[in-house]
Amino acid sequence: MYYSVQYIGTVTVTAATGSVGTMMKIHPCGCYAALLVAGLVAGCSRDAAPVNAARPVVVESPQPLGGATGVELFPGSVHARTEADLSFRVPGKIAERKVDMGARVVRGTVLAVLDPEDAQLNLDAARAALKAAEADAWLAQEEERRYTDLKARGHVGQSAVDSRTNTSKLAQARLSQARSQLNLAQNQSSYTKLTADSAGVVTQVLAEPGNVVNAGQPVVRFAADGEREVHIDVPEGRIDALAKSPTVAVEIYSQPGKRYEGRIREINPQADPATRTHDARVTIVDADAAVQLGVTATVMTADTADGKTFRLPATALGSVDKHHATVWTVVAGENGANTVKPVPVQVLQYLDGVVIVAGPITTKDRLVTAGVHRLVEGMAVQPIDRAAKAAL
Repeated sequence: MYYSVQYIGTVTVTAATGSVGTMMKIHPCGCYAALLVAGLVAGCSRDAAPVNAARPVVVESPQPLGGATGVELFPGSVHARTEADLSFRVPGKIAERKVDMGARVVRGTVLAVLDPEDAQLNLDAARAALKAAEADAWLAQEEERRYTDLKARGHVGQSAVDSRTNTSKLAQARLSQARSQLNLAQNQSSYTKLTADSAGVVTQVLAEPGNVVNAGQPVVRFAADGEREVHIDVPEGRIDALAKSPTVAVEIYSQPGKRYEGRIREINPQADPATRTHDARVTIVDADAAVQLGVTATVMTADTADGKTFRLPATALGSVDKHHATVWTVVAGENGANTVKPVPVQVLQYLDGVVIVAGPITTKDRLVTAGVHRLVEGMAVQPIDRAAKAAL
């Protein structure tokens, strides 16, 4: 049996039903119409794409260099002006260590103690030797006095008196020696306690209780309070430029944008045989509590110049043509919207990951530091401060 059904006026579907299966035939024009209707329905069900959505960009403020050019950067780490490996002045077995690494101590604080048994035995022996020397000296003096009286009575000769006088002097010398030995034993007994010479911090522990150490073997490494300095390695050929630089500044990695005044304290004239670099030490003149031992620091040297110069990440540098470098600054509109505009700058120096530029920018500007090649003037953006790590 055959029958026909008509849809939408132009779509005709004819079906044939048999005993085995069903066959359906679709008119070509009806197929096109059905696809058109399905497309319209699907299109109406989708949300409209946002138009002119603000593009997220990472921004950062430029870091001023105080009108400097010819900038050189030397990475290093912060150390104390006075650092020393403290050790016992006598050998022995460490009985106790009273401080751990990082402990802050004051002058006279006991850091470690040796087993005092041997030192006490030496002290007792010195005291006994002193008593024996005192007895010998007394006896020698008495003998000298008696022989002097006998000489006056004519019972002994001058030779006997001189012999007793000499014996008395030897006894007095041995007495002085015994007293010195006792003082030495008392000092050595006190040397079984290792104490801090000044206030500071323990930066490293080099021996543990139970270790047998020799005199002078380091037990703890100690950094005294006071001046802080940065240790840097200077490549060959840049020693003179560092020594003659009129401007030296120090920046701590944990305090970005904050500058400390630096002063070159010493430069080792002999290069390291392995790295061929010279060790240099730069004192941080105005160090504060943020300058902690061991933190990463960068020493910056530069020649003075007219105009303002800034340090930027290399990713912030772009160009609008082949001849002019630019940076992109975020401009806040009256309605709260943010847009970007290019600002021409002059590149003074390319460094490792950063560039030194001069131009009409300030420390209050917010410069785009990533994806600058995708920006166009007037583009709406959503600035994200690089310092706000949680936002990134």
